Amino acid sequence: GTIAAAVAGFAVYDQYDKNTNFQPVDARISAVSEQCYMEKSERGVLTKTTSTSDLLRCELAELLTREHPKWQGYAIRHKIEIRLAYVSPVDGATHTSSLTMSAFPKGQPVRAGDVLRVLASKTKADKMREL
Repeated sequence: GTIAAAVAGFAVYDQYDKNTNFQPVDARISAVSEQCYMEKSERGVLTKTTSTSDLLRCELAELLTREHPKWQGYAIRHKIEIRLAYVSPVDGATHTSSLTMSAFPKGQPVRAGDVLRVLASKTKADKMREL
C-alpha cells in the first residue's frame, strides 16, 4: 500500500511539475541514434538474473536472436538518443539537448529535420523534458 501511494504521489507531482514549470514548444531534431541490445531474464527460486549484450546495430540484434543459438530466446531492447534544438521561453535563445528513450515517440520513427513537441522549462533556459 505504501509503495502504491508513493508511486501515485510521484505521478501527481510529476504532472503538476510539467503543468506548472514547463510549457510545450516545438523542437527541431538534429540527429537520431538508434542502437539495440539483447536481454534475457532468468528467474530462479530466490533470484532473478538479467543478461544483456553490448549495444549493436538493430539489424544485427534481429539476425542474432533469430539465427545464433547463444542469442535465441533473448528480447531485443532499443536505446534511442534524439538530439534536438529548441527555443527557450526563458531567454528566447536556441538551446540543444537530447532525450534517451526505449521506444520512438508514439511508436513512429523520427529523423533529423523532423519537429518533436517537448516541454521547455519556464525558469531554466537549458532544461527540457519529454512531453
